[in-house]
Amino acid sequence: MRAHTTLRTLGMMMAALAGVTFASADARADVADQGAANTSTGTAALKYDYTKGLDTSIATPWIGPSAVQVQAKIKIDPVKNGGPLYTIDMPKGAVVSASWANDKIITLSAVNGSQTDGTVTVRHTLTPDLSVKVDILGLKATFDFNALDLISKINGGSFKYDSQAKQAFAPWAFAGVGTKLNAPNLDDASLFDPIGFDQFPSIVSDNIAGDFTVKAITKPTFTYKTSKVTLQGASAPISAVGGNATLPAVDGDYMEVMTSVEGDMNVQGTIDLEPYVNITQVLGHNISIDFGVPVAHVDYTAPAQKVSFQSALVHIPLPNVKVPSEGVDLGAVKAGGSATKTVTIKNTGEKAAVMTFKSSDSAFSVPAGQINVSPKGTYDLQVAFSPNDTGAASADITVLSNDPDSPEQTFKIGANGADVGGDDKNGDANLPEGGKPDAGGCGCTTAGSSSMPSWVGFGLLGLGALVFVKRRRNG
Repeated sequence: MRAHTTLRTLGMMMAALAGVTFASADARADVADQGAANTSTGTAALKYDYTKGLDTSIATPWIGPSAVQVQAKIKIDPVKNGGPLYTIDMPKGAVVSASWANDKIITLSAVNGSQTDGTVTVRHTLTPDLSVKVDILGLKATFDFNALDLISKINGGSFKYDSQAKQAFAPWAFAGVGTKLNAPNLDDASLFDPIGFDQFPSIVSDNIAGDFTVKAITKPTFTYKTSKVTLQGASAPISAVGGNATLPAVDGDYMEVMTSVEGDMNVQGTIDLEPYVNITQVLGHNISIDFGVPVAHVDYTAPAQKVSFQSALVHIPLPNVKVPSEGVDLGAVKAGGSATKTVTIKNTGEKAAVMTFKSSDSAFSVPAGQINVSPKGTYDLQVAFSPNDTGAASADITVLSNDPDSPEQTFKIGANGADVGGDDKNGDANLPEGGKPDAGGCGCTTAGSSSMPSWVGFGLLGLGALVFVKRRRNG
């Protein structure tokens, strides 16, 4: 490894400590401002399930005639055996865009785009805690029934209310997405089958015959909004559309960035609540009390819920250009003659490379214009030498490309005895034809056993980091 490779290794180490994984081959480069050639995208599948219920501010005063009054507190809960209360799903639309110029800095941004493959799915029931006050013919008593008490008295063990909706949105949902649910008619919206007063304590069951239920409808809006996207190792979180973060470009065939997303779910709405009471007997006297008591709209909110998606790995393809790490010798060339040497330039990256070439000496000519090299492809660069004499001659061949961390690489070529060896200007570059490949079968090494200083491995282990640097064979 040559002198300036140490700086490259140090950059790699810093990225590893930051939690960014770069698959590495041997070197890369970059052309200034090539538009699409200098950008790449990666996606992360993000999904969040909320399986608990929501406390709300839904509470009524005592309602009904003085004989039998009901007070209700309502919670929004998942439907029994109906899945989560809500799911926020971005199966493929959470797009991270990477872009770079020739400053060896990669800019990451969370792209909204026009796709709408994100969804918010909500399915809920209404769970009542009830208090019943009886004051009739000298019988006075108050009874409290929490939802668990009520549900134990209901056939099937679940409340009847079941409302659901799905709303598509364009990730990352920085602008927010509201999912509004519908409701049935109030007359058809009993939360549970009528419960007989025989289910009450004996002071009621021995003296009152009849039953009661509660009707309710609501059309809540579940509003989710992303508040922060953290790209591990980047300069800062992204908290708004158009925001971005940066990190140093490091040698690799691709980049993987651990991404975490946070947001808030807010719920608000209006509820119509109508207790329904039917009394047929009190203290042995037949009586007929059959009424429902409509309640005016009750506005409510639920405490904002923090949403934290499980971290996901975003995989971003990169170009990775490799030039010879040792000089190329054309041998002896007569004055007035010419010779051509084929030099293999590799792109080990997962994104196409765009290259241009220039020579420091006009006697050594290289092709003009841009060359596109497909991912994992090679280009046979033809270097022609036309000397005016037989003296030693050499030139630096510069390869400009869209490789983010190595926008400019050079190798030396010479003839007629010129010294072209021993000066590696390319850092971790590929070996020339006939060179020795990396040792080992797959060429995979952990950061602790790579060419980094020995203490780096211990630092990573201390952090609990699982960062792997993959080296690809050069053959």
